[in-house]
Amino acid sequence: MAETLHYDVAIIGAGPAGLAAAEDVKAAGKSVVLIEKYLWGGTCPNYGCDPKKILLAAVEAKEHVDFLRGDGVDGKVDINWEDLMGRKMRFTEAIPDKTVHLLDANGIGHIYGAAHFINEDTVIVHGDEDVEVQATDWILTVGQRPAELEIPGAEYTINSEQFLSLAEMPEDIVIIGGGYIAVEFASIAAAAGAQVHLVVRGSELLSEFDEAFVDTLFDQLDDRGIRIYFNTEVTEVAKTDDGYSATLSFGSTIPAGVVVRAVGRVGNNDTLQLENAGVEDDIHGINVDEFLRTSNPHIYAAGDVANTSKPRITTVGYYEARYAASVILGHDQPIEYPAVPVVVYGTPKLAAVGVPTQYAEENGYSVRDIDMTNWFTYYRTGEPAARAKVVLDADKKLVGATVFCAHADELINYFTEAINNKDGYQAIRDRLYAYPTPASDLEYFF
Repeated sequence: MAETLHYDVAIIGAGPAGLAAAEDVKAAGKSVVLIEKYLWGGTCPNYGCDPKKILLAAVEAKEHVDFLRGDGVDGKVDINWEDLMGRKMRFTEAIPDKTVHLLDANGIGHIYGAAHFINEDTVIVHGDEDVEVQATDWILTVGQRPAELEIPGAEYTINSEQFLSLAEMPEDIVIIGGGYIAVEFASIAAAAGAQVHLVVRGSELLSEFDEAFVDTLFDQLDDRGIRIYFNTEVTEVAKTDDGYSATLSFGSTIPAGVVVRAVGRVGNNDTLQLENAGVEDDIHGINVDEFLRTSNPHIYAAGDVANTSKPRITTVGYYEARYAASVILGHDQPIEYPAVPVVVYGTPKLAAVGVPTQYAEENGYSVRDIDMTNWFTYYRTGEPAARAKVVLDADKKLVGATVFCAHADELINYFTEAINNKDGYQAIRDRLYAYPTPASDLEYFF
């Protein structure tokens, strides 16, 4: 019979969200355990945003040189994929051990294995030895995994984790999808020298972003030689003597060294046998209320697996997990979210926060569309395109922004702070920023 361990709080999923909640609960004097079945540290540092940005660093360096060639820079820069992947691996391979050492240093229990509920407060963990864990309260931060394709030859495709560990960049690569991951991987692969074929089921990329900005991004991807097929599906993937082939819905076949599926993500809630704990879920994740409580009042869900209206990104995950921990510790107010910035790490980057420009234009907000290409910040680096739209309310307070430029991931943070602070022109103008920088440009957006 499996041993039963007892804790005040147990957390399933040791990514950024689970780790944040565990630290807060432990700091409050509760006994806590983290349960993880794959890589300690979770998706983001092991096979998500962090390794992606390591690869992107080489792309950015190459583009900086390309932009300034003929304006003070000579020569050609190529990405050495093998060396770049080695750099990425040195970072990611250390993450699981570092995570466990952090847990040990903070006195947080940890169990490795796959967990599922056997009743309303107990799971069984299948690891080297089966163990039962009973807890007064639970936080589920199990995240998501790449969605599968249901087509002949789907087994020949690779997912996002496998792309981020490619030993070699092939000459031709097919990427299926039109969202964040597909665009980001297309940008990286093209810069690394691959001929990229991006196959998009719908009529546009990144449907949640301002259409004008997406059109500009399309032009930049096209300039980089990326071939994009809209309203098209891959109907079959086959193994060939030279690699693989992807058959498109209009009949053409594309040879490729790698076929990447980037068709979305699905929650890992289906692995937990939630029905045994009285927890309701659906295809969107685990259903939660305004306190992130599930239908079982002692079980909470946070991060990518929680069925909320917020973006499924790392920052939201650990914000929600810390909030769930606070409710367990006695906080009694519903969750309130600050402005949530999102970024597509393409080339260039596309970022947005607050009131969407499409909604603003239809609902009486003031929207300023600003071409920044000739601003000093972007002229000095030779960027071919830099653009922003800012949304102002009736009091001329900043409530939304969309940015397209190489600095978009940094600039969007300044806009996020302004939205959270309810800043208008006067507040921005009266601050002193280092000059000349993207921050010192802020007053010119009003």
